[in-house]
Amino acid sequence: MSNLKIHKLMDPDTGQAVHLVYAVPPGFLNGITPEGDSIGLHDLIARMWRGRLWIIGGSVLGALLGLVIALSKPDFYTSKVVALPPPEKGPDANLAQFAGMAAMAGIALPKSEGTSKDALVAILNSRTLHECIIEQYQLAGYYKSVDSRDRTLKAFRKDWSVKAPKTSATITFGFTHTDPQIVADVANRGAELLHELFTTMQQGEAARERIFLEQRLNQTEGDRQKAADAMASFMIEHKAVQIEAQTEATVAALGTLQGQLIAQQIELNAQRAVRSGEENPLLRLLVERIHGMEGEIARLQGPGADGALIGLAALPAIGQEYLVLMREGKRQEALLSGLIAQVEIAKLNEAREMRVIATIDVALVPDMKSGPQRAFQCGAFTLFGGLLGVLAAVFSPVWRRITSSSF
Repeated sequence: MSNLKIHKLMDPDTGQAVHLVYAVPPGFLNGITPEGDSIGLHDLIARMWRGRLWIIGGSVLGALLGLVIALSKPDFYTSKVVALPPPEKGPDANLAQFAGMAAMAGIALPKSEGTSKDALVAILNSRTLHECIIEQYQLAGYYKSVDSRDRTLKAFRKDWSVKAPKTSATITFGFTHTDPQIVADVANRGAELLHELFTTMQQGEAARERIFLEQRLNQTEGDRQKAADAMASFMIEHKAVQIEAQTEATVAALGTLQGQLIAQQIELNAQRAVRSGEENPLLRLLVERIHGMEGEIARLQGPGADGALIGLAALPAIGQEYLVLMREGKRQEALLSGLIAQVEIAKLNEAREMRVIATIDVALVPDMKSGPQRAFQCGAFTLFGGLLGVLAAVFSPVWRRITSSSF
């Protein structure tokens, strides 16, 4: 009965005494805990020494496992680009100049909704930029996810890094791959796409004006070419090179022929007066000459003429058509000259408004691998295996006692 303790209790309902009897281990009666329920430092060290084979075995197995895993992974390389966002313009930039002074005075100036740095980070993390790079360098096959665009993007984003620390004004982005040449090409291509997308995004009024003027300029060049082709066809059809000069030549030739015709007619009449018979050779010669001059005069007075001369009857229609074509050609030339000047002015205005990203460091082909960290992996697995060995060495006696008591 030395291991029993008795407490007397009173039942509140009946008022009778109730005896509560329970057993207590002998060690508790003497103030001593059972062996194995608490572990001191000396006992812990002793258990670790007794289970040193567990610790050594766990460390060796961990080291071997870490070595196998580290050697199974290929070497990979990383190349980075460092870019400087353009300075802010407008009211936000003016507020930023006085933000430090206002903070010292305890005044909080309103913050802008977004800066160019935030915009660049958003572009670098955008699906548009990622898909352009994946398609250009055929990275879907590298990630073994040709049939799934989402898996390709997810795998690419693990290798694509963008850092924009608040303590620095620069943005650093890079790419990791097993081919050192590809990492440099992809990073530099990312910088080019960043410039293109940012330029497209920040197009302002000057850029829209330039685009409109360039489109109008291209249309005007086409219209001017059509006018020039129409003039060339007109000149070939009517043999009109210089209407004014050809008209003057036609009038002058016609006047000369008419004067010669009159002279020949006078001579013919005079010869008929002194000679008899139309069979006279001189008279016949004069008659044929007069008929030839009359035919030439009729041709020049008709709708057309051979060679460089233009018929007088066709001159009004030809002259009117020539004036219309000449006026259209000059109008297109004047419009083209004005548009060229306006396009140049619009380009200058756009250049003043354009914010340019400065590339501080371009991506170079790396000559040293960035991973995997095989020594670190082997050390981590060794440490983990040793930790498991320590746990096994410390708690193996407890486990043996539990298993033996259950049987």
